[in-house]
Amino acid sequence: MGFTKKQNVLGPVDPEIAAEWARTIAAWSPEERKRKEKALVRHIDRRLLPMLILMYILNYVDRNALPAARIQGLETDLGLKGVEYNTALSVLFAGYILAQVPSNMILGLTRPSIYLPSCMLVWGVVSGCSGAVQNYAGLVVCRFFLGIAEAPFFAGTAFLFSAWYTQRELGVRLGIFFCGAMLSGAFAGLFAAGIAAAFKNNRIASWRWLFIIEGAATVVVSLIAMYVIPNWPATTKWLSEEERQLSIARMLEDAGEEEEDISPRRGFFMAIKDYRLWLVVVGQTCVQAVASLTNFLPTIVKNFGYGTIESLLLTAPPYILAAGFCVFNTWYSDRSNVRSLHMIFPLCFTVAGIIITLTTTNTGALYFAVMLMVPATYGCFQVSNAWASSVAPRPRQKRAVALALNNSIGNTALIWTPYLYPKSQGPRYRTAWSVNLTLAVVGILSSIALRLILQRENRKLDRDNIGAIQVEDEEQKTGSNVLESEFADVTAPGGATITQLGGRNEGKSYRYQI
Repeated sequence: MGFTKKQNVLGPVDPEIAAEWARTIAAWSPEERKRKEKALVRHIDRRLLPMLILMYILNYVDRNALPAARIQGLETDLGLKGVEYNTALSVLFAGYILAQVPSNMILGLTRPSIYLPSCMLVWGVVSGCSGAVQNYAGLVVCRFFLGIAEAPFFAGTAFLFSAWYTQRELGVRLGIFFCGAMLSGAFAGLFAAGIAAAFKNNRIASWRWLFIIEGAATVVVSLIAMYVIPNWPATTKWLSEEERQLSIARMLEDAGEEEEDISPRRGFFMAIKDYRLWLVVVGQTCVQAVASLTNFLPTIVKNFGYGTIESLLLTAPPYILAAGFCVFNTWYSDRSNVRSLHMIFPLCFTVAGIIITLTTTNTGALYFAVMLMVPATYGCFQVSNAWASSVAPRPRQKRAVALALNNSIGNTALIWTPYLYPKSQGPRYRTAWSVNLTLAVVGILSSIALRLILQRENRKLDRDNIGAIQVEDEEQKTGSNVLESEFADVTAPGGATITQLGGRNEGKSYRYQI
């Protein structure tokens, strides 16, 4: 069965052109195929990564401007009392979670080059409007709608990456992309300090300028992004015909099955019925909950006995280390084609950091624990998303929902975790650290359970593959050529099989990453 024009990730492609491409790719030597694919991936990297990283930096800066505004007098100016500040932190994620899954379902039917920058433009406007709020109610409303506007970006970008990169390439790209958040976390405090100094005696409070300037920068970048971000492989104009066909072929090979044309609704139900995906989600939720300590990192560090300036400076090293570890962990996970161990081992370091925090009051040891926990938790995020993509690789609509579910449900932790750090429990926050310890252990156990389940699934796939090869051998002996390969029923536009497309996976079935 060939692909229809509805399948905008892998088609539409003219059948005659597809057949010609199939003959061309099949004629390549393995060395030529490797060389051309390497050049293609470099081309994709140059087009996708720089702009999306810049967009994510601004996404994270806009979302996390509130803690910096708090230091500059927001609480006093708006008359916030009790846990109202904590509520303003958490309400953003209510909107963020509600919008992610439907957004990714829409993205699968639209053009990413228009949809994602448009969402960015909206969140830039909302962020700028936060500088005009006059009371608690106005702040909460702005934060809620900021969450809705920002929701499509991260899950949508992960979905877009999964349409361009294979399983073995996806994790490290998500890791590099996520470094934007780490770097923004490291330097956001310095930027906020500069704004505070520049507008110290201005009639408009410096925290208001912080929201206005960051929102304006976001709007400008969103307009540029519309001309830079690509769409899907089959509909992106900057690919040559050869690159386009190679992009389609390698994604078919990576999935090991045909791209089925289904509705967003069916993709949603396919995803929520996959119990393996829910184990990924459990791990992501636990990691997100523990990582929420960064919402109070300046306060935590200041409680070690440092002054305000020293505390702001000391929040940077954990983020910088997290950026480096995030890239390393995702890169090595891709290289080894293993996901579970790159969740389990970092979470073990997280457990060690929490135990140190609970059992000592030594300043050096406490800061060392922070240097363990921040990189270890943030280093797991994109491994988890890459794992979700592996568990639900096809159809495309199921993969979109899987990534959105993993990210949105994981972020539910950020709704309630701000209430684990009330002023009344500082500086030790024993309740928070006890909850974090429990969740880190649950995250480890869920990763172990999923690893065992997927190992069993892979053994079943191997047995089925061996049976298919035996049937093929028997039919070839009788002169029948019904099965050209174990992928004979996997066809690209024009009826070309993966083997005809020069498939590097000839003789192998799809395997889940454990």
